[in-house]
Amino acid sequence: MYVPIVPFVPHTTHTTVVNKTIVYSDTVLPVKDIGNNLKVSTISNVSEYSLENCLKTVFESNPNVIFNTIQYSKNDKKVYFYTNQDISTKAYEESQYKKYKPITKSSEILEEVKNILVCEPNKNSDCISLYDVAQLLKKLRNNYEMMQERYRTQFKSILRANFGDSSSIVIYDFDYKKRLLKVGFKRWDFGDYEDISFAKENGDLYIAKSECCYDKEVFAALSSDLSNLYDEFMNFNDYRNEYNAKYDTKSVNSNFCVDISHFGASIFVPSRNNSYSHDFRLFSPSYADKYSLECNSSIVNEALNDKEYDIFKRIFVKIDNCPEWSQSLLYEIRQNQLAEEKRIEEARLLEKQKIEEEIQRREEKKQKRLELKRKIFPFLKK
Repeated sequence: MYVPIVPFVPHTTHTTVVNKTIVYSDTVLPVKDIGNNLKVSTISNVSEYSLENCLKTVFESNPNVIFNTIQYSKNDKKVYFYTNQDISTKAYEESQYKKYKPITKSSEILEEVKNILVCEPNKNSDCISLYDVAQLLKKLRNNYEMMQERYRTQFKSILRANFGDSSSIVIYDFDYKKRLLKVGFKRWDFGDYEDISFAKENGDLYIAKSECCYDKEVFAALSSDLSNLYDEFMNFNDYRNEYNAKYDTKSVNSNFCVDISHFGASIFVPSRNNSYSHDFRLFSPSYADKYSLECNSSIVNEALNDKEYDIFKRIFVKIDNCPEWSQSLLYEIRQNQLAEEKRIEEARLLEKQKIEEEIQRREEKKQKRLELKRKIFPFLKK
């Protein structure tokens, strides 16, 4: 049993697609039920985000093939092509790899940056610029911090009503490893904050550990709000969890290595002498707008000054190589980008067409006036 779904099917002028649907099924279809003498070809390791680009590449590289049916297995990440003849999948397979050479010198770093800045913009729907990745990380960091500030202000008002204006509270970063919500409370203006940690079991918040003698009073005043804060922190679990980060991955159009985590996004060249350090690193932190450049070369530092934005805009990564929690968000951002670019291009072409039509209309009017003059004044040469 399978359910056909009508998705986007890449348009080509030479390819024939009989059934313009993609069959989503995890088992191979019975060939005798969908056509006669069909060939079955497959491509593995194709995510949902790469499916559109995969089909486009295969269609374009097999122009004389009739594609009867396309099947996709979400579980296996596998595409099946049912065609009238054998097809070549080489073009797509080769597009998934780029040959890399290690960058070891300042001159190679500068040459790599130069190549990035002049390369053609990437139009694939399964890729996105590192700038857009960094912007998403900044947005989520901002949401994370605004959420804490909102609750801190709320807690402050409640506690002052219970303990007086001299009391105060701080909210620490959530301990995702131990799943603990930790706050610090001060009854008076002086002294240090005393920590109280909360945990949840079966949806019920409780004091897990405390060094504060007012812990029960604080909990009584804030228990409902603390429970809500705990849940909001857990909504950021995938984003904040360092195990979900992507380190030492590759971009699709450069030799630089890439790191992506909730701290931010960066390109770098690993040090040959120390695997824990970098010979070059350009970092876009999620907690600041300014880029950070680390390179022990004044030539590189000066050459890259004020070019950080352009570099990140030009470097693209596969959405599949980004943290899993971010992939659906990045894919939506990329789809909106491509739709907007298409709208702008169509508007530009329409405007160009209008200008050309106006020029043609004026020329036709000019010719009509000239013809009229010749009829009235036949002795005129022009």
